[in-house]
Amino acid sequence: MYKISTLSRTLLALGAVLLLVMLKVPIWNIYLTAPQYPEGLEMKIWHNTLTGDVKIISALNHYIGMRPISVEMFPEFQYLGTVILAVAALCLALALLGRWWSALAYYLVLAVADSLALFDFWRWGYDYGHNLNPEAPIVIPGMAYQPPVIGYKQLLNFEAWSLPDTGGWVLMAVTLLSFGVVVVEWRKHRQKHRAAAMAGAGRPLAKVAGLLLLPLLCWHCSAGPRPIAFGSDACAHCKMTLMDKRFGAEITTKKGKVYVLDDVNCCVKFLSAGSLEPADVAGIYVVDYRHEGVLLDATQAVFLRNPGLNTPMASGLVAFASPSDAQPVRAIAGGDLLDWAAVQDLF
Repeated sequence: MYKISTLSRTLLALGAVLLLVMLKVPIWNIYLTAPQYPEGLEMKIWHNTLTGDVKIISALNHYIGMRPISVEMFPEFQYLGTVILAVAALCLALALLGRWWSALAYYLVLAVADSLALFDFWRWGYDYGHNLNPEAPIVIPGMAYQPPVIGYKQLLNFEAWSLPDTGGWVLMAVTLLSFGVVVVEWRKHRQKHRAAAMAGAGRPLAKVAGLLLLPLLCWHCSAGPRPIAFGSDACAHCKMTLMDKRFGAEITTKKGKVYVLDDVNCCVKFLSAGSLEPADVAGIYVVDYRHEGVLLDATQAVFLRNPGLNTPMASGLVAFASPSDAQPVRAIAGGDLLDWAAVQDLF
């Protein structure tokens, strides 16, 4: 696999070293406010301890049946420091390798670590907020007090915020940095391979890189169709919101831009209006009438035309994958079968 630039390798190496900051600063912060505590209460979570207003928060939680908060209830504190050192060392080794696959592995290691940490925090919060003492001074049937994993939540008369602290922001920044390096280096390599292809060179590595990266990182860069967001996507021609999953069309460009249309006639009129140069069009797709939301290549689709069909913009056209798919609807509604070239001549 190809090498990444010296700048990218250096940035990844610095990011790996920066992860060690989490051993010296708080990683997460939980902040509470209430009318009786206008100045707020906070609890800072480090890699091996808790600081802040832990005793006050524990005393308040006691009234609603929650257990006292202590370092002992977090077994993760016994090994989290070692995990941080191991992840930083692994990421540094991957950065020094300086290959695209090692940069991708660097990003995946951090993405998995981020996900596992958030899941572990959610698991603890769920247990802490749901397993309550039934003999607590205040018992509200059916009430749970799970703190937010990240963001804001109202808990009785308390407003709770759960947000990254310095260490958490460092981890997120290094994760995003590694993602950016992977994408930038892949795009640079793809451009070089395209230039080489014009001179007669092959592109096997670019194809492999594209197959690996597109599903993981930037599938939206593809010129292929994307699922239509019915209920929110608006037609590029008539501006109506697409609602019925049996109808719709989509035009993609070679630069990855997507135009959504709500009926076949809107698609044809949009193309004929000159909004796009024919050379810029990468693909034209229509929704399969028999399979809601499924997009078909318009040039390969079969269209049934019957003015009596109730379509969004009264085109009377519906699309199918094959003549056999269209036959049951045609047997009931009647109409003519057309190909894409004939459909374009209608408008």
